[in-house]
Amino acid sequence: MEFESVSGRLREVRVVTRPTADGRSSVSFRNFVIEIPYSRDLKLNIGTLLAVDTMEEGTSLILEVADFIPVHYGMLNLDGTIPKEIRDQVMEGVESSWKAGESKEMWVDVFAYPIGYLMTSSGFKKGYVPPLPGTSVRILSKEAFRKFVCYEGGVEIGKVLGQDIPLTINLNKALVYHMGIFAFTGSGKSNLTASLIRRVLRYTDAKVIIADISMEYAVLLIDQILEHNSLLISTERYPQNPSDARRKFLRSHVVPEELDDIREKIGDAAESIFRGQKARYLYMPPEGSVELTYGDLVELVKSQIDDKYTAFAQKPLFSLLLKRLDQFMRENKISKESVLDDTVIPLLEEASERAREAGLRENSSIFTFISSVKSYISTESPESNEYDVEKLAIDILDRDPSSSRLFIVELPNLDEARELLASLIEHVMSRRKRAFSNLPILFVLDEAQEFIPFDTRQRDRSELSSSAVEKLLRHGRKYHLHTLISTQRLAYLNTNVLQQLHTYFISTLPRPYDRQLVSETFGVSDALLDRTLDLEVGQWLLVSFKASLPHDVPVFFSAPNNLDELRRGLQ
Repeated sequence: MEFESVSGRLREVRVVTRPTADGRSSVSFRNFVIEIPYSRDLKLNIGTLLAVDTMEEGTSLILEVADFIPVHYGMLNLDGTIPKEIRDQVMEGVESSWKAGESKEMWVDVFAYPIGYLMTSSGFKKGYVPPLPGTSVRILSKEAFRKFVCYEGGVEIGKVLGQDIPLTINLNKALVYHMGIFAFTGSGKSNLTASLIRRVLRYTDAKVIIADISMEYAVLLIDQILEHNSLLISTERYPQNPSDARRKFLRSHVVPEELDDIREKIGDAAESIFRGQKARYLYMPPEGSVELTYGDLVELVKSQIDDKYTAFAQKPLFSLLLKRLDQFMRENKISKESVLDDTVIPLLEEASERAREAGLRENSSIFTFISSVKSYISTESPESNEYDVEKLAIDILDRDPSSSRLFIVELPNLDEARELLASLIEHVMSRRKRAFSNLPILFVLDEAQEFIPFDTRQRDRSELSSSAVEKLLRHGRKYHLHTLISTQRLAYLNTNVLQQLHTYFISTLPRPYDRQLVSETFGVSDALLDRTLDLEVGQWLLVSFKASLPHDVPVFFSAPNNLDELRRGLQ
């Protein structure tokens, strides 16, 4: 049966308009008020789906419940102007009615909003047709709800609140279109992130790279490090002795209080990681000691043209060099991210010859510039055995089935973390462009506000990381490079990044701006987003646009406890 036996009627249609979160415009939402008879057996929850008849015969508009309030006729006009004795008498009668359970004087006002879908005899489709006020409103049955909301044959990520049915999603598609987890401190962001990573490792062939500045994911996923080919990578050295490394691991990592009773097991698992050669020290080169790219050379030539101290007679030659360099890169399909090599030397020698033909002296700045570039290219960098960003990128892109799948990169120094993440993303994207593969790679950024802040600065290197992550989100999908970000404040994030996410997991967001931003992004009613304030730890609102779910309908669910899964994994 598609509908429950209880039904109501559409009493009122309201249009609510408010300013947008940035104050530059306004946004409107349609809200519907449905009157449903009250009974003790009425099963109604936030997120319940309703169907109301529309102007098109045989077509129903799908609504989602955002709130509901029990109403008694005797209380409608009861206010402070009525004497207390009469108020008490009325309220005692109302209380008796509630206890009796059923009366025509009692009903439930249900506040719902359209989610952009119609139900016809042939199934569901996108669209909107105005409903008919006063007509019947029916509640979709649990089975109809499951078919509409859950992805058939998908990956279970929790239980739908109020429905007690598994919430299954298309995890592969969710990865492709990027994901975001947004909630206040203590809402369970790390728990949900770790839980999703477990399912990515179990149900997909994706590789996962976690940028961990909080030093917690090596504990939350320690059983996964042991189960899969994995690497625990740190910018701080661990002692060579596995027992000493174990002690440092337990001192430097966040171990949740709920896991105190298995702390020794966690220590044993950490020791197994070090004995199994699954830990690496990541070498960070001194600041500024990076390899020049073709893009850097282009910028250097431009700076010579713009420099007021460059002689006017030499500027046309620098412009000609820039033009030839651009032509050379186009002909040879060289990107700006490609490392500068000796293939560009003939171009530099040609520029030197033109400068001599123009009669410039040997001590002219253009000869000095060209000579320094040639000297840099001809100087071979000594081979290093240190595990650096380049070697990490090679391991990440390795398509061998026996290669590592899980990389937990621990970055306790925030400035270093931003620089390293930017460098890693550039290396991975550059190499993936040169040697394409459809092997999916997921970058996980916890505390994302530290990497992609709204207000970036060069001195703390947030400008580097924000630019790299934005590039990853904008262009990574075509190269099968995906992102999961987690943060407690949307307002602090680069807004260009937020526009690239198609799947949001939202829990308690106390600040109205954050909720309004999500509401405007997905066209979800403010009333529904306000219900996230009532969510308990581990409860979430999933909002997706053409990604995780078969239909773009917001759904409340309870996520599994990652710590319970960790305990089972260690046993």
